[in-house]
Amino acid sequence: MEPKSNPMLKSAMTTGLFMGIALIIFSLIIYILGIIKPPFWVSILQYLIIIGGIIYGTKKFRDEDLGGEISYSKALGFGILICLVAAIISGIYTILLMTVIDPEFITKFMSVMEAELVSKGMPEDQIEATMKIMSKMQSPTIMAVTAVISLTFMGTIFSLVTSAFLKKEKSLFETPSVQKPE
Repeated sequence: MEPKSNPMLKSAMTTGLFMGIALIIFSLIIYILGIIKPPFWVSILQYLIIIGGIIYGTKKFRDEDLGGEISYSKALGFGILICLVAAIISGIYTILLMTVIDPEFITKFMSVMEAELVSKGMPEDQIEATMKIMSKMQSPTIMAVTAVISLTFMGTIFSLVTSAFLKKEKSLFETPSVQKPE
């Protein structure tokens, strides 16, 4: 007996892989530009990549694997699955960035954060306390897990919205076409 393939899983993994690679390439561009603490516009571009990946993948799955119809719940689950796959890939990249590509990344990030706190006029004792707390949270593993959770969460939010626009279900009032005998 042959195992049945799951087109939803296969399609979500493929789209999630491409979305994860797109996010990594975008992140590498930001890294090469030397942006340690990205500004808000970088997040907007990242969100557009995520939304684009969800829309592209869900439409492709709906049209190619499901014959042009998909329920809201299936579109939602599919979008979340795409983001989970992309998030895992992105989490692996985060670990590689901080351990192999640039082991000093966390130190650079902490320096930028400390300078930002100083520029805001925060008292020295508060800066020390904040930096101490932040240093405990800045291990590659914790940052990777945080990236996976946050990307999956954002993907869920975006999928809740995109699924409403991408769903296509048969109408309850649709009647099958009847051919007249000739």
